[in-house]
Amino acid sequence: MLKNYIFDLGGVLLDIRMKNAYERFVALSLSPAELEQGSSVYKLMEDYQLGFVTTAEFCQQVASKCAASSNTRCAASPTTPHDIELAWNSICLGVADRKLEALRRLRKAEGVASVSLLSNTNALHWKCCCKNWFNANGNRIEDFFDKIFLSQELHLQKPDPEIFNTAIRELGATPAETIFLDDSPVNTAAAAACGLQTLTVTPDVDWINALGI
Repeated sequence: MLKNYIFDLGGVLLDIRMKNAYERFVALSLSPAELEQGSSVYKLMEDYQLGFVTTAEFCQQVASKCAASSNTRCAASPTTPHDIELAWNSICLGVADRKLEALRRLRKAEGVASVSLLSNTNALHWKCCCKNWFNANGNRIEDFFDKIFLSQELHLQKPDPEIFNTAIRELGATPAETIFLDDSPVNTAAAAACGLQTLTVTPDVDWINALGI
């Protein structure tokens, strides 16, 4: 019997469009090559997600790289850290009310011990989600989750098995009685290898219906 439910954020609860930030960074004069895996900007994004650089450092460093790459922007209009924050947060589209209500129902359901969040995210995206959805319109983050596991706080990220093991330990849960929902098959496979039940959420899989909430 399932007693513990662990949700990913982006692609499961939060609707996202990763390409938004890519397009905005290019518009701010970063070349596409500077955004590819293995580039210094990509490495900076990973370090930010793991909490190894602060928000101020992340925004300032990306803004500096935009300025260094710019051949067209005038000196009177340099890229600012605020520009970077806006571009970065453009990824976050919204959390549907029906998903928030489903989380509320799940937490109250008989036999459910915990409902948690486990996400590869970063301080800016998490702040945006709390401000606009989880702690907005009368909502409180405590309404939805018993525990929150964030990559930037744990300095761990999926699919590292240790992030799943950490969650199980802190919840005091039995893996076989725990389900993890994520939009990445790589991440759900890693969770399954740790003994958790899993559900891979795709555009064709509505987790609310799949869980019967």
